Amino acid sequence: MNLAVADTGPVQYLVLCEAIHVVPQMYEQLVIPAAVARELSHLHTPPRVQAWIRALPQWASVRRPSKREATAQLGLGEGEAITLARELGATLLLVDDRAARRIAVRRGLAITGTVGILEQAAERGLISLPTTLQKLLRTNFRIDADVIRQALERDRLR
Repeated sequence: MNLAVADTGPVQYLVLCEAIHVVPQMYEQLVIPAAVARELSHLHTPPRVQAWIRALPQWASVRRPSKREATAQLGLGEGEAITLARELGATLLLVDDRAARRIAVRRGLAITGTVGILEQAAERGLISLPTTLQKLLRTNFRIDADVIRQALERDRLR
């Protein structure tokens, strides 16, 4: 099964840039750790994101890991996402946080982040990468400008 486990960032930003609809076309199932669901429901989370997590589509589910791995340098959401991805044998961990990405790779997980998801969706003809990246950059998403430039160049060459 093509199962992805998501940390807070990718879900939040896919909702905000109106690209969350690509997820079920790319992965059979999306698992959201309970700590991530709480973060997505927080009062300071954008209302569109809160509404999405409250009305979770059937291709997504919220799960708790059976145990909590020691990840002192990570937040609860990142830690649960890594633990669940390992427990469930996930195909992919969706995560933007640099420290979490390093730890996930060290623990043998395949990873991608928000921009990687958008690039894959564009490759499949599901979105316009330039348009969607413009929407993403209107949010508080932080990324090096070179990463965006390189993604747009790869998209242009396809």
